[in-house]
Amino acid sequence: MAGDGSRGVGTAVASDRRDPGAAERRQPSSDVGATMANLRPVQVRPAGPEGENMTQRHPRRGRIATAALLAAGILVAACGGDDDAPVATDAPVATDAPDAPVATDAPAATDAPDAPAEGLAGAEALARVEAFRQPVTELPLGTPVAIESGKKVFYVQCGVPVCQEIAVGIEAAAAAAGWTYETASHQDTPDTVASAFDAAIAAAPDVVLTSGNPREWFAPQLATLQESGIPVIAWSLPETYEPGEGIDANLLTQDDYYFYGVLMADYAAATTTTGNILFVGLPTFPVLSIVQEGFEAEIATACPTCSVSVSEVAVTDLGTNLPGQIVSALQADPELDMIVYAFGGMLFGVPDALDSAGLLDQAKAVSQAGGPLNFGFITEGRHQVAEVGIASELLGWRAIDAAARVLAGEGPGRAETPTDAVIDGRPDILAGGLPLQILEAGSIADPTALWPGVDGFQDKFTALWGL
Repeated sequence: MAGDGSRGVGTAVASDRRDPGAAERRQPSSDVGATMANLRPVQVRPAGPEGENMTQRHPRRGRIATAALLAAGILVAACGGDDDAPVATDAPVATDAPDAPVATDAPAATDAPDAPAEGLAGAEALARVEAFRQPVTELPLGTPVAIESGKKVFYVQCGVPVCQEIAVGIEAAAAAAGWTYETASHQDTPDTVASAFDAAIAAAPDVVLTSGNPREWFAPQLATLQESGIPVIAWSLPETYEPGEGIDANLLTQDDYYFYGVLMADYAAATTTTGNILFVGLPTFPVLSIVQEGFEAEIATACPTCSVSVSEVAVTDLGTNLPGQIVSALQADPELDMIVYAFGGMLFGVPDALDSAGLLDQAKAVSQAGGPLNFGFITEGRHQVAEVGIASELLGWRAIDAAARVLAGEGPGRAETPTDAVIDGRPDILAGGLPLQILEAGSIADPTALWPGVDGFQDKFTALWGL
């Protein structure tokens, strides 16, 4: 992954557009995992002779270089790199500010959101946006399961904040089920991940839960677990819902990440009035490359008249160079009125920079998998207007639910893909049974709290379990 996954930033985007099959061919292989919380980097080489990060227009409207988004010297971020390499594992969860409280029982908003702006989007895109703006009131997977008490669950926990948020859900769900809960944390490096899995094996649990670190980091341990008949429930692998080869369920799939890109493309098309849209990507992380793939495919259909730029930045730009780059992009293009960020943490520092430059109201923004930082921007009307929400604590409960189903011999359970999320060739969209909603100012009850996903989800899970 460190060497073979490298590619010049900018060049790959252009080639993918010339060859529609290129994006599919460069999709991360099924043996490389990455979590939303623990997105593992692949190596990135500078695109141009000076190491510039190129920004390109959609070919329908020609190709331009946006001076604002030239990054001098993209640093290499290698999977499991040496001690001198930049620490990339914390960047994708910048939305979880250190002091942001984790309010696990925050009520869902009851105010109905306003009707979406129509922008330049087509009817199908508008319908999808409207469908996913609605609050989720029930668990997507409502099939009861008889949960057996007395089991032991072991969570191999990554070292970034969102994994702790998921752990809150896992521990609470395990207690409700009458299970014993054990965990081992790691530092998101090959040796510490392997050690955490060694601890899991030594604990002799009934089931192991894990965020999606690359399989090769714990391949021997995964083989041991498989030989011992111990199921593994994971999430955020760039793989299918039931990938096999030692992993029984992948609750956030490659198709889910593709759909997040689709949904953000639809929202951008429904929101822009000028038709000038910028996508800011972070292709060093496999699942974010899939988000970008979904965005690029959908925006061409949702808004064929839009002029779309794609800028790919480095992890080291987040919170440092990126805010200034966004300022310069808006200064260079007064018609740019919509910016799509590959994930919520990329907005760290951006609204403040725009405010200082007097540009806070020029462009609106949407991202995905954010947290209280993003919710604050949205409710305060500071650049960001929407977030494609992922419920981290509920994910922990669903992991226990999937484990109970696997232990009962029923498989992990599979939610039906909503009609508005059906995409040909993407059968695993929302199969994991997790809620999805476009969160806006009117649908965020408490901007300092995590999004619960479904109000009262804890009681709904215990009811499914017959407790």
